[in-house]
Formats: sequence, C-alpha cells, structure tokens
Amino acid sequence: MATSAARRGITLMEVLIAIGILAVGLTSVVSLVPAGQSQAARAVILDRAAATVANGLHDAATYGMLRPDSIATDPVGGGPVIVFDPVRQHFGGLADLDFPNAVRAWVKPSGVYSQASSPNAYPAGMQAWQGNQSWQVMQLAAQGRDDILVSAGAGPDDPPVNRFDDNGVRLFNGRMTCIFSVARADNQLTTALAAGDVAKLTVIAFHNRDTTDTGTRWVEAAFDGSALRLATLPDGRTLKEIVRPGVVIYDPNKILATNQYMRWSQVQMGSIDSSDGSVYVTFASPAPTINDVNRDGVVDNGMLPLRILLDSVGMAEQVVVLEGSGPYSK
Repeated sequence: MATSAARRGITLMEVLIAIGILAVGLTSVVSLVPAGQSQAARAVILDRAAATVANGLHDAATYGMLRPDSIATDPVGGGPVIVFDPVRQHFGGLADLDFPNAVRAWVKPSGVYSQASSPNAYPAGMQAWQGNQSWQVMQLAAQGRDDILVSAGAGPDDPPVNRFDDNGVRLFNGRMTCIFSVARADNQLTTALAAGDVAKLTVIAFHNRDTTDTGTRWVEAAFDGSALRLATLPDGRTLKEIVRPGVVIYDPNKILATNQYMRWSQVQMGSIDSSDGSVYVTFASPAPTINDVNRDGVVDNGMLPLRILLDSVGMAEQVVVLEGSGPYSK
C-alpha cells in the first residue's frame, strides 16, 4: 500500500514575504489617516464659515448696518462703500487703510436702532473711532459662538459645566469672525449711502483671525488674468497657506469702473507654479481687476495692488435695499 507524501509547511521565506506585503499595506493605510484628519478639519471650518456668513447676512439687518441713520462713519458723511471691521476698529485700526477706497463705519453708540442724530459726544481731542465703544455691539454679530467653553463636571459621571465671565456672559473661543461691507450698486464716487439705495451687502468669514493683532492682516498681490503673484510672504506663512480655496481678495481698483460693489473676489481653486511662485487661480465670484506686473510681482501700471485677506475662509453677498428710519428704528 502506497503512502501519501508528507505535507509541506510554510517556509520562512514565505512568512517574510507575507509580512512585507502586510507592512506595505498597513503603512499605506496609516499614511491616509493624517490626510483624512486634515480634510475632516477643513470640512468643519468650511461648514462653520458657511453658517457664519449666512447668519451675517441676517445680522447685518438686525444690528442696523443696513440703516444709514444708525451708521456712523469716519470721515463724517461716509461714502459709497463702507466697511465694518470690529476687530480693527476696537484697536483704532483704520478701515480706509486696510481697504483703500472704502470708508470705515460702525453702529452708532446711541443704540443699534438709533435715530438720525449725531453719535454720543467724544472726549476733547479724540477722534470719533477712539471715543466709540460700539465695537462691543458689533462683536455680537462679528464673532462666532459655536465653540463655547466648558469645564469638567464635579464627578466622573457629571456632564460638563458651561463657563461664564464676571458679567455672566457665556465664554466661547470665537474662532470664526467676520467683517461686513455695504456698497452702492450704481455709479461710483457719488453721494453717501442713503435710505432706499440699492446696495450689495458682503460678509467675509475668518478662521482663527488674531483679534488682538493690530498689524497687517493682508498680503499685497497682482493678477494678470490667470495667476496671482505675491511680492513677499509674511513670516511663518507659506504660499499654499495664503492662496487656498475659500480665501477672499479685496480689489481697491473696482472704484475705477461701474458696478463697484463687485470688489470682493473668492478663490475657488489654486495651483502653485514652483518655477516663479505664481498661483494660477479660478474664482467662485467675479475675478479681480487685471494688473500689469513685473517679475517681482510689483504692479507697474499705476493701479493699486490687490489685497489677500489672511485667514479668510468664506464669503456671501446679497443685493439689499437700504432701510429708512421708522417706528421699528425708534
């Protein structure tokens, strides 16, 4: 009777090959985890930005930014384009320096729904923005509150406890902030905003904008119709970090053309050309003005450089009719 041949086992070489294949596969999977976390965090930021700008469109009307009688400007009398930036104005920042061809504005300190009267008197020798404290009112509309601060419960099974400041106001991180712009939708360089005017309201959202920084919060750039070119990079910032999907660009040159409310542009996609540092971009909104630039990224056709707003992540715009005074505003 013939006996069957002895069954062979797995050799050491086969085990090593299997381990190598498994290691390569696991390494590939693990390498996807950081990328997935980054994309998940980015999705959360964009989701909060969308909510912030959508709420901002409604808050602008609620807090009186669409009612000329409730708006104070510097210089007095305003202009066809105004910008509300509570963070900069809190520290005496000049909106007309951050945003050329625009006028800084705020809600009058006499009340969110104030009458057509002058703002409260300011101390002698102080400018209007120095004596104005309405940035605190504007902060309610300009700073997100979807990231409240809590403390651990007293016991291991107790729920978290909300944290409050000395005035009983709930504490929050406020990582999402925004600024507002209201501009006339008709001819440029005309009279100041008035009730009944058709205007465009713009709300721009920022993520982790430093609310204590009084320095420059933008980067100058030029646009040749297809690519952006930056003259310099801020310390600690990369080109990919600055020009990314969702970032907003302010165009001070739109005042030279009609329909000046189209002065904000949002980047939809960007591709960096490592050979010269240019970024080829497409826009989710009207593109900015084309500027002639040299190899150093300096505008040489007499037009003002564009300004890329650092940490901006979203934008929403809406055509509105400016409100007049009435029983609701008293």
